Amino acid sequence: MKYMFVFLTVLLFIFGCGEKPSYVPKPRGYFKLSVPEHAYQTYVTDCPFRFEYSTHAEIKPYHASKKENPCWFDLYYSRFQATLHCTYDPVNQNLKNHIDDSQALVYKHVIKSSGIEELNIINDLSHVYGTLYNILGDPASPYQFYLTDSSRHFFRGALYFDYKPNYDSLKPILDFLKYDVDYMIQSFEWK
Repeated sequence: MKYMFVFLTVLLFIFGCGEKPSYVPKPRGYFKLSVPEHAYQTYVTDCPFRFEYSTHAEIKPYHASKKENPCWFDLYYSRFQATLHCTYDPVNQNLKNHIDDSQALVYKHVIKSSGIEELNIINDLSHVYGTLYNILGDPASPYQFYLTDSSRHFFRGALYFDYKPNYDSLKPILDFLKYDVDYMIQSFEWK
């Protein structure tokens, strides 16, 4: 019996130490995200500005203040479930307050961001000036801006997604939307 136990133990060691199994866990994958070609149309309204925006976006009046602020609206990208919230306010000796409020809204995202890049916007030909904020990391709003003529008009935009975004996997969509926002800013004019 003792020899049988030793014999079985030796057999177990000999045949039990074979090759490792060929199965290797695969990393988590993501769907391939494709974006359409860029195409633009002109925003026509009674508001004191005009610009070109993506044909992939739908303009929706801002529901909470249609009567109070008729120049507040959302550019909604249904394909990407993203919204660029846009607001307009006339400047009445309160430009500094508008800029301070805009910067405060941007810097609320500092907690979730890994940094904020600021780009000054200067278009002397159209009298459009402002700042564009690229908020890095995983903030709720990765792209914001404000535009002004420094005396009478103030326009602000902030990009949000309808879900908690994972910016590593959404990079193609975010790049597409940033390009559209940049194009909108470049085409922006006061009436």
